Amino acid sequence: MSEEIKLRPVAAIDLGATSGRVMIGELVDGKVQLTLCHRFANGPAPLDQLEDGASAQALAWDIDGVWAQIRIGLKKAFALRPDIASIGVDSWAVDYALLKEGQRLGQVRHYRDPRNEQAVPDLESKFSRAELFERNGLQYLPFNTVYQLQAEHSDSRLAQADQLLLVPDYVNWLLTGHARCEWTNASTTGLLNQRTESWDEDLVQHLGVGDLLAPIIHPGQEVGSLLPELAREFGVSNPVSVVAVASHDTASAVAATPLTSEKSAYISCGTWGLVGVELGEPVLSQEAQEAGFTNELGLDGSVRFLKNVTGTFLLSESVSYWNQQDKLAAGPEVQLSGLLTEAEILPAAGVLIDPQHKMFLAPGQMPVRINEAIVAAGGRAPESRAELIRVVIESLAASFARQAREAARLGGFELADIHIVGGGSQGELLCQRTADHAQVPVIAGPVECTALGNVMVQLNVITQGTNKAEDLRTVVRRSVDLRHYQPDSALKLV
Repeated sequence: MSEEIKLRPVAAIDLGATSGRVMIGELVDGKVQLTLCHRFANGPAPLDQLEDGASAQALAWDIDGVWAQIRIGLKKAFALRPDIASIGVDSWAVDYALLKEGQRLGQVRHYRDPRNEQAVPDLESKFSRAELFERNGLQYLPFNTVYQLQAEHSDSRLAQADQLLLVPDYVNWLLTGHARCEWTNASTTGLLNQRTESWDEDLVQHLGVGDLLAPIIHPGQEVGSLLPELAREFGVSNPVSVVAVASHDTASAVAATPLTSEKSAYISCGTWGLVGVELGEPVLSQEAQEAGFTNELGLDGSVRFLKNVTGTFLLSESVSYWNQQDKLAAGPEVQLSGLLTEAEILPAAGVLIDPQHKMFLAPGQMPVRINEAIVAAGGRAPESRAELIRVVIESLAASFARQAREAARLGGFELADIHIVGGGSQGELLCQRTADHAQVPVIAGPVECTALGNVMVQLNVITQGTNKAEDLRTVVRRSVDLRHYQPDSALKLV
């Protein structure tokens, strides 16, 4: 990636499970600079608030609200930099919109919707869990797209639909009018065969989506040009292209993770913790399947061999619950940062919980469930909120360390170090305790790794670069400050 070329900036739309943002990225003196233009909240919404007559238990995304916020963000971005050359979109995986003749059918259902677990035995009566892994290489998760599509058969909209678009592809369609499916996100659906890297004909025919799937494109390919009506809305006078980035947010994050070597592991830590290693080929062994690992595709043909584990969800849900309780009592708002500061001076937890337990999957009343898990594990209920936070941090660190070591072992090498990126990389206690549990160094940062990966792919297109992950990471290392944590063998490991 040339440092001499004067580049126009690009815009990154980065949609997470709890928040979204629109950022401007540009290359200045060989370093990438990010400018936040707009940030907004995101999260599950009861479906009955968006659709009349819906089940009170069903969950969806307010995708129309998200689209409105994206447009606000892009308008701000173009007001700040009218010379923006392109736009890229990344988001969480597995969820999708169904369309008929260009109109969306209902809402985009949330991956935590309870309907998904009910569909698991129906799909697995045709394709066993082991056979599904042999085909798609994915970790069993009841919200994988294949199970969601099986759940659609209890409704009528799948039969009506003529198009299925994953969330970032749907946003790209709204921006350009062109329907495409970006392959890193396609690899999270369970519909892509890992051996052929094409749609699995048996699965797509069984689920009735064979005619609904858009053509697959790769990161760096153009989706289309910004629609004229949107260009007028944003005050755009220059041509603007919409470029496919590594549209699964974890794929973008890993692309920008400045891995030290081929023996490094990464943890993309946000609501979820994506713990894994980068490989050249998928690992489709029975041992990998039984250990709960997944094979997802990344930049430059790489395989993200990883495991989805709980990330900061337990922390954010606990704070949300406490704030709801304190609001009823007219108390002050709880800040996670303050609780983390208090937790740092507490001793290591004497008992760990399993953050992956299904009891923690759904939102709501999280501290109550954490207390129950602590007692069930032989501990005593925490006497303070900070003590509960300390147990969660210790449990997350132990989980991260264990899964990073297992990913490396199954990948065929001994773990050398761990890179933690995303919002969780700001947690000093979490980073230090992960190093302690894994007994290898931890390198923390960058925080905005997903947006960086999004931006870097777009900038590479402008410079007609090689689009290889190692080139992007070289620029990232120059662009950000990293924090290093050495393992302390003197600390008691639980």
